[in-house]
Amino acid sequence: MANITITETEAETDTNRRKGSRLKSTVWFVALWCVGVGGAMLLALPFKLLIQAATR
Repeated sequence: MANITITETEAETDTNRRKGSRLKSTVWFVALWCVGVGGAMLLALPFKLLIQAATR
């Protein structure tokens, strides 16, 4: 009898790597976007409070 070995081809391995890399890149993009929006809101908060205090 012949032994049959099934291995992944380079194309399948490369596709799997690309999917993992794309997911990782997307997660980083979303995380950094959230940090940027949060930072902008924190930076604007004192000015918002000053304007509210001045209008009272």
